[in-house]
Amino acid sequence: MKANLLHLRKNSRFRLFIGIVTALFFYKIFLIKNESLVTSFIGELLILCTIITLTFYLTEIIRSRKINPLSVVLNIGILNAVLFFIITFSGDLLSGLFGNIEAKLNRPGLFFSIILFAYVLFVIVSVSYIFLSFRELFYFKQKRNVSVYFNTMVVFFVLASLTTILDSNADLSFISNTFLIVSIILVSINSIRISWIAFIIKKEKISLLILSVIISALFIVNLVNSNDANSHTKLLSAYSPALSKFLQIILIYGAVYFSVLFFTTLFHIPTAEAFDRKAQEVSSLQFFSKLITRVLDFSELGETVADLAIRICNAHSAWVIWNDGGELKTLSYKNIGYVDAELITNFFLSTKRKGDINSTVTLNLAKIENRESLNEKYNQASVSPLKTHNEIKGYLITLKKDDQIFDEEDKNALDTFADYASVAFENSRLLEESIEKERMERELDVAREIQRKILPSQNPYYKGILISSVFIPAFEVGGDYYDFFNISQNKMGFVIADVSGKGISAAFIMAEMKGVFESLSHTISSPKNILVKANHILKNSLDKKSFISAAYGVIDLDDGVLTLARAGHCPVLLIRNGNVERLRPSGIGLGLDFTANFEMQLDEIKIELNENDLLILYTDGITEAKNSEMEDFGENHFEKILIENADHDLDIISNKVIKEITLFSTNNSQHDDISLVILKWKKQFIKNESGSLPGLNKMEKKNVGI
Repeated sequence: MKANLLHLRKNSRFRLFIGIVTALFFYKIFLIKNESLVTSFIGELLILCTIITLTFYLTEIIRSRKINPLSVVLNIGILNAVLFFIITFSGDLLSGLFGNIEAKLNRPGLFFSIILFAYVLFVIVSVSYIFLSFRELFYFKQKRNVSVYFNTMVVFFVLASLTTILDSNADLSFISNTFLIVSIILVSINSIRISWIAFIIKKEKISLLILSVIISALFIVNLVNSNDANSHTKLLSAYSPALSKFLQIILIYGAVYFSVLFFTTLFHIPTAEAFDRKAQEVSSLQFFSKLITRVLDFSELGETVADLAIRICNAHSAWVIWNDGGELKTLSYKNIGYVDAELITNFFLSTKRKGDINSTVTLNLAKIENRESLNEKYNQASVSPLKTHNEIKGYLITLKKDDQIFDEEDKNALDTFADYASVAFENSRLLEESIEKERMERELDVAREIQRKILPSQNPYYKGILISSVFIPAFEVGGDYYDFFNISQNKMGFVIADVSGKGISAAFIMAEMKGVFESLSHTISSPKNILVKANHILKNSLDKKSFISAAYGVIDLDDGVLTLARAGHCPVLLIRNGNVERLRPSGIGLGLDFTANFEMQLDEIKIELNENDLLILYTDGITEAKNSEMEDFGENHFEKILIENADHDLDIISNKVIKEITLFSTNNSQHDDISLVILKWKKQFIKNESGSLPGLNKMEKKNVGI
C-alpha cells in the first residue's frame, strides 16, 4: 500500500514536471515575440518551476535508495565532468553547427531554438541533480534540525538568480550582487557542516580525499570558464539570466564545499583507524546479536566466534576452549595450527588464574615452555571467560604476534564480545538438548506402542483360574512384560519378566522375548527347560550390558499343581490362609551367564494349590517405588496390603495396591514400569457354577476365569 502511494506520488510529480517543461517550450519558442521585463520574468518563473518540480521528482528517487555519501560525491564528480566538457567545448560545437552564435541568438530560427531549449533543459537537469546532492550531503548524519540554515541559503540562491533580470539596469544591479554575496557567505557557513565524514571508514576517507581534490578543481575550472566571453555563458544568459546565475552559484558552492571537504577529510585521516575499529566492534556485536536468535551448529558457531574475535581486537589467531562434560577441549582454530594452539592452551591451563578469571586477562607468551616449538612468534595472548549463569563454560583465546599487545580497549571489547558469545553458545547447547529430547520422545512413543501391542489387551479365560492384571508404564518406558499361554486343554502357562534398561532398546528385547516364550511354551512343558532354552536363544541378541529377570510357571487346571522356575526375578508370592509365602526357586537372570552354569543354578518347584490361593506376580516397579525421602515402598508394605485384602475381589486388591503406591510416591515421579498380575485358584467355585458365568459383562470376564 505504501509502495503504491509512493509510486503514484512519483508519477504525479513527473507528469507535473513534463507539463511545465512543455509550457516552457511553447512559451519560449512560439509565444515570446518581444523581450520585456514582464515576459522575461514569466520565463524565469517557468524555469524556476521546472527546477522545483524536477527537484521534487528527483528527491523521491534519491530517497528511495540507501544513501551512500561516497556514491553521491562520485555522482557529483561525474556530472561536474560533463559540465566541464559542455562549458569548455559547447562554443566550438555550436559554432561548427550554426556559425556565428551571437548572430544566431538575434535570429535563432525554429531549429536553433529547439536545440537551445534541449541544451538548457540538460543544464537544468544537471544543476538540479547537483543541487539535490548537496542537500543530501548537508542533511546526512545531522543530529540536530539544521533545515533553517539550508533553507535560508536556498532562498538567497533564488533571490540572487531572479534579480539578475534587473542587471540590465545598472542602477539596480547592486540588488542581485548583494544577494549573491550573502549567498556565498551562507555557502561558506553551510559547507562547514559536514557531519557524515566521521562515519566513514579509513579506506573511504582516502578515496574521498582524492575525489574532493579532483572535484573541487573541476568546480573551480568550470567557474572560471563560465565568464561572459564564453559561448556557453552567452547562450545560457540569452535564454535565462537567472539560470546562468544559479549555475554560477552552484559552481561556487561546489568549489567551496569540496575544498572544505578536502581539509576536513585530511584532518580525520589520523583518527580513521580508531573509528574503523569501533565500527568493526559494533558491526560484529550486531551480527552476533542476530546469531543468538538463529539456529546454529555448535562447531559452526565456534568458528564464527573465533573469526569475529580476531576482527574485533585486530588479533592474529583465535580459538575456543569448551568444557565438554568436565573435560576442556580446544575447538574452532582460526589462523593457528593444532600444535601451537595446544601448547598455548596447556600453558594457560597450567596457570593459577584459569579458575578465577571473571574478565579478559592477558598472558605473556615469553614465559611459555618450549617457546621455540611454536611455528609463529606470538607475543601475547588474551583469555576471555565464556560464562553462563555465573559458571565458566569455556574460554575464548586470541593471540597477537610480534610486538603487538592487547590494550584496555581490546580487553573491554573482548569482554563484551565474550558475553554475547556465551549466550550464543548456551542457545546452541539448549537447541541441541531440545533436538535430543525430541528424538528421545519420538523413541519413547515407538517404545510405548511396542509395549502396548506386546502385552495382553485383556486377561484370558481359564477353567479354575481368576486373573487380574495391571500395567502402569513409566514415562521413559521400562521393559516389563507378562503374558499367558494356552498350552493344552488342562494347562496354562504364564510369564512375567523385566528387561534391564529403558526406552526403545528395552522394548525391542521385550518383543523378542514374547516371540521366544510363545514359541517355547508350545514345545517344552518344563518351566526350567523353557528358561534354559530362552537363555540360549538370547545369547546372540543380548548385549553384555543387558539381562532379563523372569519367572515362568505352568498350572495344571485339573489338579491345581503349579510348576514354577525363576531366573533372577522377584519372588512369586503365595497368599494362603492369611499368610505370605515367597516362592523363590534359585536362578540367575537371563543373559548373565550363557554357560552350563545357568542351568545348574536354575531350580524348578511344584506347589499344590488350595482353594482361594492367590499367586502374586510383580515387577520391582512396585517394591522400589520411592517417596519424597527416597525410601522404597518395600516388600513388607506390599505383602501387608495383599494379606489385608486377600478376601476381596481381584480388581479391588489390584486397585488397593496401586492406590497405596500412588499415595506413597505422591511427591516423586514414577521411575519404572509397574506390573502386577494376580491369579486366584477357584476350582470349587467353578464347579458349583457348572462352567457358566451368566450376567457378567466383558470387563468382568476379563478378571474372572471359567
